[in-house]
Amino acid sequence: MDLPEDSQHTVMITSWGVSQQGDVYKENQDAFLNWPDRKFWSVADGVGGTQHGAKASKFIIRSFLSLKEPESFDSFVSATKERILESNNILYSRTMVDGSAVSTVVTLLIHGGQAACLWAGDSRCYLLRNEILYQCTHDHTLRQHKIDRRELTVSEAYHMVKGNVITNAVGARADLQLDEVRFALQAEDRFLLCSDGLSNLLSPSALRQYMLRGSPQTSCEALSTSLEDRRVDDNVTFIVIFLSRV
Repeated sequence: MDLPEDSQHTVMITSWGVSQQGDVYKENQDAFLNWPDRKFWSVADGVGGTQHGAKASKFIIRSFLSLKEPESFDSFVSATKERILESNNILYSRTMVDGSAVSTVVTLLIHGGQAACLWAGDSRCYLLRNEILYQCTHDHTLRQHKIDRRELTVSEAYHMVKGNVITNAVGARADLQLDEVRFALQAEDRFLLCSDGLSNLLSPSALRQYMLRGSPQTSCEALSTSLEDRRVDDNVTFIVIFLSRV
């Protein structure tokens, strides 16, 4: 993989993923795909309280397994969008028949020195570049909606009783709003994809510290260890991806 925007050095990609059940739900409604060979990663979080959240998240993740080797960056992004929109149509149809089958999703894909992030809901993608942590995604929640419309300050919004209500997700409605960001890569970029079970527990500064570890595996293991002494109400899923010069 070459990154002409940064250098002509070959870049190696390594990644690691973890999913663990929280202390409240009877099942883990999260699912994830760690696919470094295809340069594709995704986290899906079945919306809590829905009848078929776990099935919905797994259905979305399985749909990506049919993605073919991309011919170009644009075709890779388009094919990923198609899978998510097809999943939305199928899950929404099921919701109309036998109850809610709804899930958030966030995906990261890399091709030819470029990256794209696609998402619906509040599962997040973070980028660590030059030791600065950036949030690539923008939550689709009632809390964030109030902040965006300047109806509440950030501090006020985080005291909302139902601030974490999802305003957009796969399977929730016929016309899915799928957000997207694209950007050029740099050779030492690091990424974190996670369900809100993690981002609700740990601050961005804490996440940054774990992403500074020596490898994706040690980052994930440290994150898991940090949760052992906490009450973890939600399921927690995360993938850490490192780009490094060879």
